[in-house]
Amino acid sequence: MSNGPLCRVLSIQSHVVSGYVGNKSATFPLQVLGFEVDTINSVQLSNHTGYEHFKGQVLNSNELKELCDGLKLNNIDSYSHLLTGYVGSKSFLDEVLQVIHHLRNENPKLIYVCDPVMGDNGHFVSKTVFQYVPEELLPVYRDHLVPLADIVTPNQFEAE
Repeated sequence: MSNGPLCRVLSIQSHVVSGYVGNKSATFPLQVLGFEVDTINSVQLSNHTGYEHFKGQVLNSNELKELCDGLKLNNIDSYSHLLTGYVGSKSFLDEVLQVIHHLRNENPKLIYVCDPVMGDNGHFVSKTVFQYVPEELLPVYRDHLVPLADIVTPNQFEAE
């Protein structure tokens, strides 16, 4: 790492095999801007959930905790930025709260960017309102994650 300021991002978002959303779309632009980017995939899906069909895995809180514990054990858990996006499990989202608190302990100047990916008003297939995540995630975003964020990037549906 250079002698300059810490420019490391932990990006906790989705991964899709086909398409460019989540970590697949965030990593390269951040690297071009000079950030070192570590990624944790919240889900691994064939394609994004806006399609009629999708298959894959949704990570849970234990899997997120295990990955973060590995970072802690090796002292590679200090970041300048945290970016969260699509999450498909309430337990995973609850564990994200613990990650935020830990990372802020490591670096009180951590900048947390929350993209509360929940749905949209113009679903590209049917052009109707579409919710991407289970209903039980909405209060976690509203009551816990968004208040901790330095920057929030909702679309119109999510802002409403």
